[in-house]
Amino acid sequence: MLRSKIYILLFFCLCLGLSANAQTSQITIEKAIELALKNNYDILISKNQSDQATNNNSLGNAGMLPKVDLNASGSFATNATKQEFSSGLLVDKSGVQSQNITTGAYLNWTIFDGLKMFATHGKLQQIQSLGELNLKIQIENTIVKVTSAYYNIVMLKQLISGLKENSAVSEERLKIAQKKFDLGTVSKVDVLQAKLDLNELRSALMRQNTLLSAAKEELNQLLVQNVEQEIDVNDSIPLLNQYKYEDLKNAILANNSDLLFAQKNMQVSQYMIKEAKSSYYPKLNLNANYIFSRAQNQAGFTLLNQNLGMNLGFTASWTIFNGLNTMNSVKNMKLNLEISNLEYENLKSLTQLAVLKSFKKYQDDIAILELEEENNKLAKENLDISLDRFRLGANTSIDIKIAQSSFQSSVSRLSEASYNAKISETQLLKLSGSIVK
Repeated sequence: MLRSKIYILLFFCLCLGLSANAQTSQITIEKAIELALKNNYDILISKNQSDQATNNNSLGNAGMLPKVDLNASGSFATNATKQEFSSGLLVDKSGVQSQNITTGAYLNWTIFDGLKMFATHGKLQQIQSLGELNLKIQIENTIVKVTSAYYNIVMLKQLISGLKENSAVSEERLKIAQKKFDLGTVSKVDVLQAKLDLNELRSALMRQNTLLSAAKEELNQLLVQNVEQEIDVNDSIPLLNQYKYEDLKNAILANNSDLLFAQKNMQVSQYMIKEAKSSYYPKLNLNANYIFSRAQNQAGFTLLNQNLGMNLGFTASWTIFNGLNTMNSVKNMKLNLEISNLEYENLKSLTQLAVLKSFKKYQDDIAILELEEENNKLAKENLDISLDRFRLGANTSIDIKIAQSSFQSSVSRLSEASYNAKISETQLLKLSGSIVK
């Protein structure tokens, strides 16, 4: 069921990806994830490894099916033959030809091997599930990386937008200061300070644009696109929903991929114990063959010997003592199971801790985001008022600079708070196993 869901997801993404224009400039988070699931190298590698585990999960690989061989052999010889029989018959010939031909079908089938074949088949099924879970984990990790890279670009765009808005205020401030200087109401210091502040904002804007270009290149690499391809993203960072801690806590045991992977490892260890215990029991093999053989000689007691027919038989064996190797092997397999159990319990404890910490961080990030949204509105209103008062001469250059600095700081904090809340939400989705439906 898990494997079919993953393949349906990949097929759906592939179908949507085929219709995409390679030169598309605008890309949504959904489209970015689709491209990553279709093209990402780590996912493709994991998919191939999962397919290998599926191919290995067969009755034949578990030893349940018979082995059938077709063999043929032949020999031809020319010899000088000299034979003396007890009856007094003497054969002495040169250039004596002989031919031997054997061909047949040979079957070997293990009927009973201490139930090892059933244990092996069960182990192969669990290994196949491990491959599917590993693919799911890789998909989850890729979605987390793409989400982080995508919204990092959005955050940088928001910072750039704030810098542009602040730069526009600085340009207006410079014009006002220049007019006042021309009228002789202020000193040149106000004009110079306005120019310095404007240049500082322009410099910061250039640095942010450089960071934005690098972030877009990193996203292109995750999507396995040309890193130089021009792309653009949305301007907002939406949050999906509010989460309840009890729901998340209950979800991790049933859905967390890392915990499910650890559980499968425990089941593999259990089947390996059964495989090791099979050596305590006898083994029974069925043998059958259908053979044609022909031996022809120009001299000798038997001139022609030809056989055609089926032969049936069986072999039974039971290892009574092998230096306690089987006992030690079973003990080691049980220790492996105990190790797997301890690893699972440790991982469960760490995952529960991670959910608790992530949930608290998510709550803090949401609260901070709401606070910064309010602060940004206040800072914007304060900046507008300060600029108007500066026009009227009620505010000094220092006053307007302080208002600009507060506004820019609020934009930076708001963008960072939005990004942090989104990353916290994404981490909660991954831990609860709901990032991939």
